Amino acid sequence: MALVPLQKIIEVSEYRLLVAAILEQSLEWVFMHLPTLVLSDEQKQRLDEYVQRRAKGEPIAKILGHKEFYGRHFFTNAHTLDPRPDSETLIDAIRKYFSAAEPYQILDLGLGTGCLLFTILCELPNAYGVGVDCSWDALMVAKRNQEKLNLTNRSCLIQSSWTTALQGKFDIIISNPPYVATTELLDVSTLHDPTMALFSGKTGVEAYEQILPKLKLLLKPSGKAFLEIGKGQELCVEKIAMAAGLINEGVFRDLSGVVRVLCYSPGKA
Repeated sequence: MALVPLQKIIEVSEYRLLVAAILEQSLEWVFMHLPTLVLSDEQKQRLDEYVQRRAKGEPIAKILGHKEFYGRHFFTNAHTLDPRPDSETLIDAIRKYFSAAEPYQILDLGLGTGCLLFTILCELPNAYGVGVDCSWDALMVAKRNQEKLNLTNRSCLIQSSWTTALQGKFDIIISNPPYVATTELLDVSTLHDPTMALFSGKTGVEAYEQILPKLKLLLKPSGKAFLEIGKGQELCVEKIAMAAGLINEGVFRDLSGVVRVLCYSPGKA
């Protein structure tokens, strides 16, 4: 059965991604062979299903079940927030402060797919990580990524509401909590992510109000916390951090120039 591009329904670049996934070939291979490709009836049926799902707004990552982040592929599904390029800003920020040679203790509050924690562990090969998430379903996705990256001996996963089940102190604490206000309108693609990973409350900063006051007790004196924030939230989050006695150590912008990550140290005990 001949392959007919459906660029009028979805973008051609997305169409090629779907074809590549079905054929288990690279994008480059598909680009070179697309005009002459022939699919089996079963492959054509799968492609039609994928195209229709994408046309209705479902993200490519949710359709294929994985998404690239910092050069690695991570499993994702309806129970997890898809890894996003903006979040790579947090990885770059950590690499500015911490050497790959040291055995750091790292905590991720709101693990999701684990893309942040596991990427950091890959970049800092002597570090050990603890990932916390309240969703058991999300932890099951993170476990798949943990195993895929051979990080089961260098990380543990905990089901908990933020810091409730934690003890000890950490060199690095990271968090990409829900930061969307419930009154904010999102595009249909984003709404395929789990509600609990997106919406924080009426203001959008409720999660920071829960997390930031706990950080001084969890950070080592020389430790740093890195928080991803939503567009335009830096002043609100900074106010919460100051009230918690934290010291602002850095502000990091994503590739669009938006302030995306704030860095804090515990200050004096």
